[in-house]
Amino acid sequence: MNKIKSLIFFLFILFNIGCKNEKKENIQQLTIEKQNEINDYLKTEVKNTLGLAVAVMKDGKVIYENYLGKENLNDKPVNKETIFPLYSVSKLITSTAIFQLIEEDKIHLDDKITLYIDNLPIEWENIEVKNLLTHSSGLPDYEVMNGEISDTITMKNLIQNELRFKIGERWEYNQTNFWFLTKIIEKVTKKSYESFVTEKQFSNNSILLSSNFIEPVPNRSFKYEFNSSSQNWEKLNFDFGKRANSAGGINLTLNQFIEWTKKFDNNEFIQPTTKNKMWTHFAYKEPFYFENKKDKFLYGWQQYSSNNEISFGFTGGMVTGYRKFVNQNMTIIVLTNGLKNAPIRNKVINKIAGIIDENLAEKTNANY
Repeated sequence: MNKIKSLIFFLFILFNIGCKNEKKENIQQLTIEKQNEINDYLKTEVKNTLGLAVAVMKDGKVIYENYLGKENLNDKPVNKETIFPLYSVSKLITSTAIFQLIEEDKIHLDDKITLYIDNLPIEWENIEVKNLLTHSSGLPDYEVMNGEISDTITMKNLIQNELRFKIGERWEYNQTNFWFLTKIIEKVTKKSYESFVTEKQFSNNSILLSSNFIEPVPNRSFKYEFNSSSQNWEKLNFDFGKRANSAGGINLTLNQFIEWTKKFDNNEFIQPTTKNKMWTHFAYKEPFYFENKKDKFLYGWQQYSSNNEISFGFTGGMVTGYRKFVNQNMTIIVLTNGLKNAPIRNKVINKIAGIIDENLAEKTNANY
């Protein structure tokens, strides 16, 4: 009799575990109907770019992944091996690197940048690390298009300029801020920016760090612009130089970005309390927001208020987009390589979010 009771109890436990696992799987999976709806939508949007790769992650799992269009002008299709330049989405990875060092007590947000960078003008001496992350430094922007010019000459030309505004006064996006963050990382770690980021966030796996978008690299896509006169796609040729790598020179496959996201979400880079500091609104002296008063700028990240929800992320080069819907434990990655009319990366993110979660559906989809 006891054996029968034990068997019944054992079967009861198995049944409950099975039900719990089934419920968990149902949360993580996307219905065929929603998959088809996203597929149909992306088939219309790929006409507005050359090619795209999209992933949706929820509760730690990839619930949607798709590749459409062309990798390049030779008609090679976008696939799992396609490497996309992240452009300014790279800044999210750089910001994470800075907060890794903050967590290790090697630098602090209130540190003056003169602790790490020598021979700066007196007027610049009160700029702090936090001002670089939040684009509130007032620093002049170096000529990013002149990537072939040395760092020495670039700095010599840069320091001839006055600050554009008082430190902390307002937000003004520029690439000098992240070039200086590169210098700080390299001063503290005694490693190159590229080595430190690869080691600390990509487990020393091979990733491409290059802001030279002229030289060909196997499987790398580039940025293309549609010429309305000739009705043809044309490749845009830029070489921003190595100093731009922290601002826009990280190149990843979609799968590499998915793996980075998993590690970020599992707190393998920084702890939740540190993330909260990174996602804190910066208090500019002049009120600042993007299209909506709920849109704020954080420490290297932007806060979005679209989809009836607050989300964190950034966009790059008008072709890439990354967004974390923290309350839904969902991340959407959109990598494209072309501009036909208006950029579509935010539009695609907003639409997909609304398809997956009806509470995130917008009445209009005009947010580009």
